[in-house]
Amino acid sequence: MKPVSIFISSFDGFSDCWKPYYHGLQKYWPDCPYEIFITTNFKESGDASIRTIKVGEDKGWSRNTLHALSKITSPYIIYTHEDFWINHRVQTHIIEEYVDMMDKGRADYIRLFPCPEPDYEHEYDKRLGVLADNAAYRTSLQVAIWRKSVFQELIVEEENPWQFETQGTIRSKKYGPRFLSVRRFYDAKKEPFHYGIDYVCTAINKGKWSKAAKIYASQEGLAINFSNRPHETSWHDFVRSTLFGASIGRIFIMPKRVKKYLF
Repeated sequence: MKPVSIFISSFDGFSDCWKPYYHGLQKYWPDCPYEIFITTNFKESGDASIRTIKVGEDKGWSRNTLHALSKITSPYIIYTHEDFWINHRVQTHIIEEYVDMMDKGRADYIRLFPCPEPDYEHEYDKRLGVLADNAAYRTSLQVAIWRKSVFQELIVEEENPWQFETQGTIRSKKYGPRFLSVRRFYDAKKEPFHYGIDYVCTAINKGKWSKAAKIYASQEGLAINFSNRPHETSWHDFVRSTLFGASIGRIFIMPKRVKKYLF
């Protein structure tokens, strides 16, 4: 049994995201040593190397996730979504070091994308930071390594993903400083980097293709049908991608903060 499995949370309505996701995984993490699972409704994964967990008709994000977790035997999972398309090389030895840290009981959750960033430096590993007990989105559903038993314990069956991120955050306080995140650093050219996993975040926003998805497809030479759903405008991108835009958006827009899962 591998100690870690990659769990791609998805559904049939977003199956057009699967091939770009697999592309990024295979290109930028070619030495990935872990078993990979994807949740679907009725479809197969479309890739022989990706194991399918079919949930059937919609049971809600929480129930579907708990069902999938019950089928995965590894003690740790890397949770991700199908529209988080990897775009930089993943360093397997770093992921393995984080897993070893969890295996020694020093962490229960390590966010691999600094969104939000941690609140305090980690005492022993400068690549990481500690999420404060009162930090917003301690249980963010960005890509992260989870101790599977902790993830299962924090999920409440009636909650949707946004509710889990907010209410699960409150429930996670009992785990104290064992909730961590990679930190953001800057190189000599002031370019940001971190010791985690980089990806398009996200390819689909509120049912619309993001600008980042189209850029990714162009750069990677991928043929993706972008005519099957609407596209984000420059306004959407501005509101979502900048602090100033987000402030304006909160004034003029009532945002739908829950990603619609069309199971």
